[in-house]
Amino acid sequence: MSFQKKMIPLNWKNGSLIFIFSFLFATTAVYFLRQALIPNEELDCYARVAVLQKAVNQWNQAYPDKVINDEIDESQLIKAGFLQPLTYDHNLHYYFVGETAHGLKVKCNKHEDNPLILRLTGDFLLAVLIFIIFCSIRGYVLFASSEF
Repeated sequence: MSFQKKMIPLNWKNGSLIFIFSFLFATTAVYFLRQALIPNEELDCYARVAVLQKAVNQWNQAYPDKVINDEIDESQLIKAGFLQPLTYDHNLHYYFVGETAHGLKVKCNKHEDNPLILRLTGDFLLAVLIFIIFCSIRGYVLFASSEF
């Protein structure tokens, strides 16, 4: 007896839909795992980096002769109206501006997050893996010959 799995040729429409669902599944899974596994304190650090980055960008546009490029003086940003007072442990988290390939960016001494492009690349690669596994389990053939 020969047990052969039925092979289904994968067309562009089905392939695209399966990949979109794979990407959505991978992105959702990564988001929820990130929320579950990364401590709230670290997630708050990421959020503060975004808030400080916006305030530093506004300051640098308003005062091009006093560009913030090293230490961040939060009291100066608050006085200028670019930042609301932030409450966090200043001994645990230290924020500064550092040079990157994309210009001056706010960084934290404790936690540095991957750039968005790396996260999207990881989600994309995970989606490709899910796509391949799903197609192989369901019997889809990516490059089918015309014999089907």
